[in-house]
Amino acid sequence: MKAILKSVHCMTLLFFLLTTVAFAESEYVDDWLGTWTVTLTDQSVVTWELTDTWVSDTGMSHLAYGVASPGNVEFIVLYNGMFSSYYYIERPAGTTVYDLPQDLSQLSELVPSDDFQTFTAKEGAYPIESGYKGTVAPVTEPELCVAAYLLGEDDPRLEILRQFRDKNLALSTTGKALITMYYEKSDAVIGICEKSPAANRSLKLILESLLPVINVLCNDE
Repeated sequence: MKAILKSVHCMTLLFFLLTTVAFAESEYVDDWLGTWTVTLTDQSVVTWELTDTWVSDTGMSHLAYGVASPGNVEFIVLYNGMFSSYYYIERPAGTTVYDLPQDLSQLSELVPSDDFQTFTAKEGAYPIESGYKGTVAPVTEPELCVAAYLLGEDDPRLEILRQFRDKNLALSTTGKALITMYYEKSDAVIGICEKSPAANRSLKLILESLLPVINVLCNDE
């Protein structure tokens, strides 16, 4: 009886260990789950909805299943552990890696950003150009925004502006539009400041006068 109980305990422990490993391995494609806005090479736009994942017995291959709209096209994002690469192929949900073509030229390689919020695609079997997670394009900050240029990149007051951006403006559609416009125009405004010391001084004075008000708004519960 003791031998049986010992075997059961060992099997239970093994089960939990394997479950933990499988869960960790599935994180290769977990980051793909969600809604993606994808631009094709002809500049048309489709929406991807990725909802489920699958891991092969060897743990080397991982799949995320999705549906592209319009068209309700079922597809798979494949993580190939041998090459540490991601690929796109149109196949029905439930298809396993054992039923996918071994020739990777029949797929299109996707190259995700480090935070898995955007990706680009290499030329391949499908006309995919790029994509970003969500339905609102992420804001790409320039190397130097207007505030950092006027105050200096190491000025601690920049944190007040970042908090105002993230905790106030980013919560509304209008605010998001203002954030996008701010970063889009930063290079042009910096160019004006570089050409005109008077404009530089004026904008810096305006910004510094607004900072106390912005600080209050950030801390207003």
